[in-house]
Amino acid sequence: MSSMRRLIINADDLGINPQRSHGIFQCQEFGVVTNASLIANGSDSDAAARRARERGVPTGLHLNLTEEEPLSKPDDVPGLVEMNGTFFDRLRLRAALDAGTVPERSLEREIRAQVEWFFDAHGNPTHVDGHHHIHIHPAVIEALIPILERYGIRSVRIPCEEPLPPFGYEIPEEQLLHTRALNELAKNARERYTGQGILTTDHFRGATLVGNASLKNIRHVLSKLPEGTTELMVHPGSPCTFGTPFDIDPQRQTEMRMLLDSSIAELLAEKKVELISYADL
Repeated sequence: MSSMRRLIINADDLGINPQRSHGIFQCQEFGVVTNASLIANGSDSDAAARRARERGVPTGLHLNLTEEEPLSKPDDVPGLVEMNGTFFDRLRLRAALDAGTVPERSLEREIRAQVEWFFDAHGNPTHVDGHHHIHIHPAVIEALIPILERYGIRSVRIPCEEPLPPFGYEIPEEQLLHTRALNELAKNARERYTGQGILTTDHFRGATLVGNASLKNIRHVLSKLPEGTTELMVHPGSPCTFGTPFDIDPQRQTEMRMLLDSSIAELLAEKKVELISYADL
């Protein structure tokens, strides 16, 4: 592990809708975002992919198996979709994966469809991560690893945020329990992915910032970065009057403002933190 501090600030959900995409591009051009994760089946995915490619924005695939419709025909991915053709929500999908009722061929087909869409629409992904962190579920890992190897994708996110409290800011107990459970899945995922030679960062931050974003809280996170390479996951967006409750949440604009605040770049320079992308791993 390097004695230097390197930081990837990765904005999730690029392409999910035009407002979210706009906020992410603003934070990349005028703020401190260094990487984005592009969703394949959003209302703005094609336009966002083109814009990211034209601007040279380092971009990975935000694998989505839990919202909207698959890229595959619904009949071709049984066990992943409702009767109306939309994906199971995240709770139902995790239950189905835990129960072993999702056919591996369905996972393989949809993952491959999203990877191939990414190559066609944007080019080489810097990495893969998952909407609702679905890429660290053991069943998804087993389907994903051969596809990463086949398409030469070298890196994944491992969303293990440690140490946990005290942070210097408070989070709800329910969120703390969720983060602990996520960490356990992520530790197992790290062993499986790195055992196959797939790269990741040394550290991860951002799970506890979801819903708790503020200039004060991000400064606290950034002022205490450990040595090595850290990914900070963020979810900025412009004002949105439609979409999921997450898209509409004013926190998206709070995150955008904090990532555009000049004091953040100044803090990173003061702490001698080098901003990089997944392409630099």
